[in-house]
Amino acid sequence: MKCKIDSLVQESVVTVDHSETVQQGVSLMAEKNAGSLVVTAAGEVIGLFTERDLVSRVVGAGKEASTLTLGDVCTRDLVSISSDSSCQDAIRKMNSNACRRLVVYRGSRFLGLINLQDVANALAEKSKGNNLLINCVSGVTLAAAIAMIALLLYNFPKMLQLADALGR
Repeated sequence: MKCKIDSLVQESVVTVDHSETVQQGVSLMAEKNAGSLVVTAAGEVIGLFTERDLVSRVVGAGKEASTLTLGDVCTRDLVSISSDSSCQDAIRKMNSNACRRLVVYRGSRFLGLINLQDVANALAEKSKGNNLLINCVSGVTLAAAIAMIALLLYNFPKMLQLADALGR
């Protein structure tokens, strides 16, 4: 079974309106123990506000969190993926866009987010089953090879006698 994005979507993402202040957003992130917020305007996703945005666009830039809105500082060029895509497609998309999160849609409907760690964990779990099969096949092959060597060693004296008899 192929690793699919729709099984990894975090539907319990925290969404906030773009007009909320950064201070309100950060308080909500702390309350919900969230590393990011989905920023919306008129019910549509317009951006993502992450801890990295807070550090680089607010604190690092010396701006006041109580006066800036999330819409002012959120990341707007979001990379999205369809819910029926594979985990491998998601990894390629994150790699080519240098991002760690993807916004997931089914058609035009926002479903949630996936992140690099969740996709990597899903792929690792999937490969465990493949590795088990490979290990079993390898073990059976190794056992057959050892049995063949043992059989040859057991019959080696008889083969020497036969060779000697034919050589006379």
